[in-house]
Amino acid sequence: MKVKPSRNIRIDLRRGLDRILIGLLALSLSASQPRLSFEDRLSLQLAGRGFNFAAWLVSVWWEKWVLDAAAPQAFLDEAAQERAIRSFARHLEAAQRTAAELERRMASPEPADPAQLDALRRQWEAAHRRAEALRPLAEAILAEQLAIVLHPEGLTFLGYPIPPVNFRLAALPNLLVVSPRNQIVQEAALPLQADLTADEMDRIERRVDGAFNVSSLVVPLGGLAVYPSMIMETTHLPYLTEIIAHEWTHHWLFLWPLGWFYDRPEARTINETVADIVGKALGQAWMKRFFPDMVPPASASAAAPAAPADTGEPPAFHFGRELARTRSVVERLLARGEIRRAELYMEARRRVFLEHGYFIRKLNQAYFAFYGAYAAEEGAAGVEDPIGPRVRRLWEQSPSLRAFLFRVALITDLAGLRRALGEP
Repeated sequence: MKVKPSRNIRIDLRRGLDRILIGLLALSLSASQPRLSFEDRLSLQLAGRGFNFAAWLVSVWWEKWVLDAAAPQAFLDEAAQERAIRSFARHLEAAQRTAAELERRMASPEPADPAQLDALRRQWEAAHRRAEALRPLAEAILAEQLAIVLHPEGLTFLGYPIPPVNFRLAALPNLLVVSPRNQIVQEAALPLQADLTADEMDRIERRVDGAFNVSSLVVPLGGLAVYPSMIMETTHLPYLTEIIAHEWTHHWLFLWPLGWFYDRPEARTINETVADIVGKALGQAWMKRFFPDMVPPASASAAAPAAPADTGEPPAFHFGRELARTRSVVERLLARGEIRRAELYMEARRRVFLEHGYFIRKLNQAYFAFYGAYAAEEGAAGVEDPIGPRVRRLWEQSPSLRAFLFRVALITDLAGLRRALGEP
């Protein structure tokens, strides 16, 4: 006679099997954990805070496909295109101004009037709808304008830029930048949600620093060279045109060795510096061609300054020089293994910058690792930065923007820069 096990025995057997399976799974996960990359472990630490690029790209590519097929800008002359751009900027400015006022009212210690808040929300919604309705047309017009600017530079084929100008004006994600504490180098970068407040950024940084014993910083982005590139929504056309051109330059460099090896620190600094230089040059040409009345006035510093009179007053605070000086001291302290002292020094210097009107939320190794790659401005990457000055010298020696790009596109490290400049 076959004896059936009792219900309690079956439950105990199932629980026993469950424990065995859970134990095996735990052993498997613990064994595989060391094989996870640092960025994988960082992503797990920040689960739910990351930015979903796949979903964003699918939605944008569908919209761009429809827009390219319709080509609405082709039915407008230059005057009508300019009016459309200015109208978009006007509605976007109204939406941003209303959003800022709504945030101010919400943050006020005084109780907000619900009726006023409702009125502001309706104003924002109306301005946002008008701006959003014009955004696809504005993007198509701006892309066509950059193509026209690129043509005399010899960067088009049959009138079309290679690669095509493709971008989306959007609220950009933030970027979590991670550096080791004992040196200034970007170890990882992870895109985060766009809607993070300053206190949320600080909590994320503290969590990452505590979990991995690193230096981290959440930074806002002005543009991101995915394809289409993500460009921040701004009503300041000189800045907008410069950023669009900057990101297109990244797309162009991706076709060459300098773009292929972007993850290497020296190549990344060269790449970002080139994009910064070319973006500024193309942005200026763009404004002069299509928006001459909005071209920023020439900086007084562009002309050769007269020798300053000896007034006995202390020299003016120079942000770039002071930041470069700070980085040099930090690098010397880190080289001697004095990590804590370097971090205390950076916090003290941050407060000095605040006293002079320069808001820096956090000054640490990750700050220098990220912003040091943008070396188009003197001193951005430190007093002893060997790359930025050489890229600028190569730019100054080049007969044209096209010649500069094709020359620098094959350079991926400092040694290559020195060879290009004929240095021993």
